[in-house]
Amino acid sequence: MRLDWLRDVCAAPGPFATVVLDVTHDTEDAARQEELRRRGVREELSGQGAPESVVEAVDGALASAPTPDGTGGRVLVAAEKGVLVDAELPAPPRAAVTAWSALPDLTSVTEAVREEVPVVVVRIDDKGGEVLAPGDAEPEEVRGRDHPVHKVRGGGLSTLNMQERVEETWRENTAEVAARVDARVRASAARALVVLGDSRARSRLVDALPERSARIVAEVEHTGGASPDALPDTVAAAVEDVLDAERRAAWNHYRQLAGRPDGQAVTGLADVVAAVRAAAVDTLFLDPATLTDADVWAGSEPTHLGVQREELEALNAGEPHRVPAVPAVIRALACQDGQLVRLDDPAVVLGRDRLDDARRAEEEARAAADATGEEAPEPGLLAHGELADGIGATLRFPI
Repeated sequence: MRLDWLRDVCAAPGPFATVVLDVTHDTEDAARQEELRRRGVREELSGQGAPESVVEAVDGALASAPTPDGTGGRVLVAAEKGVLVDAELPAPPRAAVTAWSALPDLTSVTEAVREEVPVVVVRIDDKGGEVLAPGDAEPEEVRGRDHPVHKVRGGGLSTLNMQERVEETWRENTAEVAARVDARVRASAARALVVLGDSRARSRLVDALPERSARIVAEVEHTGGASPDALPDTVAAAVEDVLDAERRAAWNHYRQLAGRPDGQAVTGLADVVAAVRAAAVDTLFLDPATLTDADVWAGSEPTHLGVQREELEALNAGEPHRVPAVPAVIRALACQDGQLVRLDDPAVVLGRDRLDDARRAEEEARAAADATGEEAPEPGLLAHGELADGIGATLRFPI
């Protein structure tokens, strides 16, 4: 998970209000339930000492948000300067949070929020295509030549010449679409390219794409005449595939580095805190099943962290104070353009107990493979016991 969306939390001094809320609106008394939820958030924040300005900022954000069509969730982080994070969730969060504290509860926030992945969608046919890129209200139409595009039955030289002319039209039209798709992919920094259309047209387009765009293609089968209503689910599945592949690649990289003596990977709270303090962390890994709930010492800057108070004395870090370790590390990492990978299985449905479900599914799959003599399935991202204190990191440079 890229953490650039948390950058406003870096610059803001605390304390912070953190709200992770179920905002489902699917019952007859939904409006009344919404009112009660907002009142509950106001009362909890006020009871924990949040100033009225912060309480009003949070309540105003909740009141002004569009009503979800069915289930949904909301994540807010606010401070005296206003609302710093405001994210809508497609499903209720696993656990509700309402807290006023020295640091925002970024452990809960990053668990609830799904990373946004820029996606370009293209529907291709023989005459051209339609391209939908991030920020587009409507697809952009790319049309090439519309004649000849249909092959005819028969034999003889004239028929063969016609077939060749049709195929040349297809190639020219496809090249025009491919050029436009590649331009939109580059402009939007897309990480997934969803290709719809019949198999023949999809294949031509993929072959015509430059390497950067071809590398992120997610072809969707049986979409020659698919309904637009299915597109959101199609895109969501492609995004999840992208995120899953990125998480697996990052975790495999950590495992490779962890076995080497050059110090490019660390585990355990003390070593990770030292790496964050040195701005050396590239990717942080958290195993929620074994994650530490310890505190660390913090100074005036997000990266002023230490397991021991003495570690901050040389940093001119102001008066050290105790804060929860994991939210402090996540905040410091967000200020350094680092990335975060949670090691719970992303394939399990959001909003359920993903860790327990994923563990059980892996155990059952392995038992079934043992009983039949078949090859065991590829393991998920679960790494229980592999990270000391449930935390580890790959580094930009050894420390």
